[in-house]
Amino acid sequence: MGIVQRLGRLPKVFSLLFMLVGLASAAADAQDPQRNADPNPLRQADTSSPRDTLRSFLTDATENTLAARAGIADADAQAAFMRAVSTMDLSTTPHSGSWVVQIQRFLLLKEILDRVSLPPEEEIPGDNEVAEDGLARWTIPSTGIVIERIGEGPRTGEFLFSAETVERLDVLYRGVKHLPYKPGATPGLYDAYLRSTDSEVFREREARNRLKPVDTTNPRSTLLGFLDAVSRAHVLITEAEAALASTPPTLSEEEARRIERRAHNFLARAAFALDLKEVPASLHDEIGIETVIQLKEIFDRMWLPNLDFVPDADMVEAARQKSRATETEAGAPFRWRYPNTEIEIVEILEGDRTGEFLFSAKTVREAEEFFNKVRDLPYRSEVLADHRGEYAFSDPTKGFYDYFTTTPGYLIPRAHFLGAMLDDLPDWALVVYAEQTVWQWGGFVLSVLAAAVAVFLVFRLARRFAAHLGEVKDHWLRVLLPVIVAVIVLIVNDFASHDLNLTGDVQAAVKAGGEAIIVAMTAWAVFALLTAFAETVIAAPQIGGESIDASLLRLLAGIVGFIAAAWIVIDGLQELGADVIPLLAGLGIGGLAVALAAQKTIANVIGSLILFANRPVRVGDFCRYGDQVGTVENIGLISTQIRSLERTIVTVPNAEFSEMKLDNISKRDERLLKTTLQLRYETTPEQLRYLLARLRQLLLTHPMVTPEPARVRSVDLASYSQDVEIFAYLRCQDQSTFLAIK
Repeated sequence: MGIVQRLGRLPKVFSLLFMLVGLASAAADAQDPQRNADPNPLRQADTSSPRDTLRSFLTDATENTLAARAGIADADAQAAFMRAVSTMDLSTTPHSGSWVVQIQRFLLLKEILDRVSLPPEEEIPGDNEVAEDGLARWTIPSTGIVIERIGEGPRTGEFLFSAETVERLDVLYRGVKHLPYKPGATPGLYDAYLRSTDSEVFREREARNRLKPVDTTNPRSTLLGFLDAVSRAHVLITEAEAALASTPPTLSEEEARRIERRAHNFLARAAFALDLKEVPASLHDEIGIETVIQLKEIFDRMWLPNLDFVPDADMVEAARQKSRATETEAGAPFRWRYPNTEIEIVEILEGDRTGEFLFSAKTVREAEEFFNKVRDLPYRSEVLADHRGEYAFSDPTKGFYDYFTTTPGYLIPRAHFLGAMLDDLPDWALVVYAEQTVWQWGGFVLSVLAAAVAVFLVFRLARRFAAHLGEVKDHWLRVLLPVIVAVIVLIVNDFASHDLNLTGDVQAAVKAGGEAIIVAMTAWAVFALLTAFAETVIAAPQIGGESIDASLLRLLAGIVGFIAAAWIVIDGLQELGADVIPLLAGLGIGGLAVALAAQKTIANVIGSLILFANRPVRVGDFCRYGDQVGTVENIGLISTQIRSLERTIVTVPNAEFSEMKLDNISKRDERLLKTTLQLRYETTPEQLRYLLARLRQLLLTHPMVTPEPARVRSVDLASYSQDVEIFAYLRCQDQSTFLAIK
């Protein structure tokens, strides 16, 4: 994007840049808008030779910073900034499209050039030297700053500060920041940029720091990003702790906690450079940050490698082409080993992070072992730096791991309520056993005892209240018990991790144990919740407590609750890093064995489902089953209980009961009256006709008789009688009414 297209976006950016250095807004512009107006505000930087490029950057950077020093934010200063940035090749700098990155690179290069000695202008190659010698690359003497010709793209032929130079400006700056400023320089701009806390650029930088991961596109950027993130976190922590320890404190606890969050973001960024695939998901944060500090402690006891020998993107691609040419190690990941160690940065070939270069899973797994082997060695000297500052890109963070593991709180002890007690503890309380101090062990034991007492009291009170509650409320009370236990364990877990600051294997075991208890309590709570819901529905007047509906609701609640609880447990075990495949296989085999051993029971449960689906009888129905009759009193999951005419209870398995021919007598809407009157042969025809007429009249006029198909007929001449059949349906169900009508 050219300067003309980008100028429209600059006023806000530059007003923010001036806020970075703590300067007032440009009141002078309002008074004299024509002050020093640039007659060619849209001109571009002259990059036709190394001399012109260097001169253009220095001129435009000076114009911009002098305007900032005077508190002036005008279009000329903004255009000067853009011209200065346009002399830098940002093509390989991570996130170079961000204004924050461009401002930072601009300030870094300005700070370096304000300190190093530059050759006389006539000794810097100009247009003539470029034309005569075909010059394509020039290095500022005694520095690593290169100006080279662009070989392709829209800026072909221009001389820019090389992409490699711009990418490692922070490394070069660390090598010269101890040097004094040259006369005429504008000192302190970069420090002001880093320390500003009240501008929009600061807030954008903070958001970027939280969201931006380490650049892991090649081993060099992974290593540099890792070391830089840890070093910046350490600087924030030590400065904040010193400010809180001063008398009077120069930092409030709230400000210290904000700094602590910033430091955590840097450590989390460094942990992004680790391959944590073998670490349980629930322990990623704790183990990741602890491993980060251990690796930094290892590096701090060794000479840092020369960056020229740490593979960058071009070196990785060259190695791949060589492998393809020789047809060796096809498909193998590219890996780089930190000199004289087993610490590796490896290319990831699968998963969400395919193509990234991370510290290998093996390195993460063995980081503690590596650290224990070297922790008694002294730190490297802080003066190891050559003329290019190659060994100055990361200062030792002395004692960081011991500080991290033996102090309360998270990163800044004095920002925590337990931090004040450290100065008053006796020496024996600070002795370390199993990577934890005595006071940490004591705090953990007391917190566990307090949690145990709390759980005991909760269950004791629950039993006392249960005696006064109804059955439904008692079920809901059972839902609360595991929830309360889980909350108590969660509080203890958080206290142990973030207040007592347990670390290492102890912290991993404590957190894993706490997480396992929380998972179990969650599964219990879900199962109890579904049971309580089912019992609440069953308690409704429409559903009898012993009916088949109630039984099936309990069955469904139990099945769904068990499945949900099992899923929670399995998912929780996966989060804790357990291999659930053998467990699932064992459950499958065990389930098959149980199914074979419980065939009859399963058949009875299936029979209960059939009874629920068909509903041939309900509780209270009088029925005929097989050659017996009785009243159904209970339909369970396994069997049905029937009250016989002898007032005994007959239990019939549901598998058998569901296959019987069931005659539900209670469900009939009418009862059949069918009887035969035997008249003597002496009955005359007139008497017979009269009897038939009167009987028909009686049937058809009776309110409990259905007119159709009621009938009275002479049906037979038997051996000793004339038979008259009475046939009718009576509007009744119970036996007493039937007999009365009959």
